[in-house]
Amino acid sequence: MLMRRLLPVGLLLLVILSMVLPLPATARAEEVRPQQVLLLYDSLASGTAKAGNIEALERLLAAFGVQTTVMSFDRYVSGSLSTYSKLIAIRNADDLPALPQALLADLESFSGGLLQVGGQPLAPVQRKLQLEIAQTGGADTLSLRIDQFAQAAITAEGIPYIVGHAGSGYGEFSSEMRGSVSPYGVALDNYAYIPFLVKGNLTELAASYVLKDWLAVSASGHYYVLLNGIYPFSDLDLLNETADRLYDAGIPFIASVQPVLDHLDYPAALRYLETLKHVQSRNGSIIVNAPVVASTIVQDVHVLQSQMEEFLDALAGYGIAPLGVGAEMYWSYDQHYTQDGLRFFDSSIVFANEKIMYRSPADSSTAFASNAYTVKAGELAPYLAPRQALAPLPMDTALVYPFPQSRSELEAMMQSLLADWSTFADYKNSEHTVRTAHNETGSRSGHLQINGTAIMMNNNIQEIQSEHTYVQENEKSFKKLFSVQNNIFIVLILVTLLLFAAFLIIGYRLYRQKYRHTGRAL
Repeated sequence: MLMRRLLPVGLLLLVILSMVLPLPATARAEEVRPQQVLLLYDSLASGTAKAGNIEALERLLAAFGVQTTVMSFDRYVSGSLSTYSKLIAIRNADDLPALPQALLADLESFSGGLLQVGGQPLAPVQRKLQLEIAQTGGADTLSLRIDQFAQAAITAEGIPYIVGHAGSGYGEFSSEMRGSVSPYGVALDNYAYIPFLVKGNLTELAASYVLKDWLAVSASGHYYVLLNGIYPFSDLDLLNETADRLYDAGIPFIASVQPVLDHLDYPAALRYLETLKHVQSRNGSIIVNAPVVASTIVQDVHVLQSQMEEFLDALAGYGIAPLGVGAEMYWSYDQHYTQDGLRFFDSSIVFANEKIMYRSPADSSTAFASNAYTVKAGELAPYLAPRQALAPLPMDTALVYPFPQSRSELEAMMQSLLADWSTFADYKNSEHTVRTAHNETGSRSGHLQINGTAIMMNNNIQEIQSEHTYVQENEKSFKKLFSVQNNIFIVLILVTLLLFAAFLIIGYRLYRQKYRHTGRAL
């Protein structure tokens, strides 16, 4: 009787708990959509100091997990602004014609965020931020300081300086010509203004501080150590030693490995997998680097998907859990590469473009749930005071160390890392998922998983035998017939030899008898 009375109460509690308790992280992650940002520019600024600043901004946006659509102002279509949550307007050339009237009209009714980079402020930006701008006419020498970073002797020309504003200021710009200090950037609510952005100097990193608040990103940034340039033909013994040294030093790291796209059953490929398994056991997180694009002329456009999937399945079958992909930024702006090469991953490490080789270029990028910016090892040192620990950047950042080619290079790398006072995070502490048709690998709360089962770490290295049949023999359908024929020929030859021997013996006897009878007659 008591149980019957308690049953409705228990059901009511279950209903309340199901409404109050949060959904699992995986369910929430599927519902989160990346921010849609439209980036418009007036000029690529080729041949000027501003060349490449659009690409630099695209890479920063990718590091914040933004899906970006990039086009010039003259390609803008009236009414399309309403499909985006935010707009970035880059003014690289003030001498170009005014902005399209269709865009100016849409801006007046646009309720999303607006960030302008360079040039005289647009009317909505001017009103919201209450900007007062002073612009120098000739060449100037600048100094920039933001957070713990500082750079002097930045040369520029015709830079607009913020002399009055509403909202928050970011960094300090010092002008040698003006002899005064102004903020590097300004932001208030959904609006922001950055007067100057150049690829390759501190202004590129300074823009990330403005972007983080403008995009309303709340997550803190982390630093990761990343080993790049690991190939199947690398010195695998040195790779094992590098992993052991980093493990003994207590430094978690990411190994960005080149995939094996064919002959996965060869001993060389198996030794490569065995080494990667050891690297994983030494607190190394494995990410798969995008394959090297040697040519954009490929007969079978789907070969990339099948080869990547085979390699990922080979890793999973060997007990290795890849966590993401590393690729140059242009890969995320190519339909072929994203659909056939990047589709398996929800985590990406964004490298700067080295050599752009599009197959099917697109205006819009592919966004990932987890992203990391990349900076070459030692690149931040000129902006820091000596023996100063790195404070986290606004976004997750991987410090890229090339895989050492000798033990002397390994020693130099280890000395640099041990002398660094920075805190390096473990990549697998975040959630990552890699999914193929047959396997799912990833990390949850610092634990590696393959198909939902935790991996048992094993740092023992197995010896891979070198014997292997590299060319498989084709099946011989007439093998049995040929074997019978061979036996028949052998019998015929033996019979022929026996007959020949018999005739030889008979002839010899007849010859002897002939001469024996002749002697008797005489």
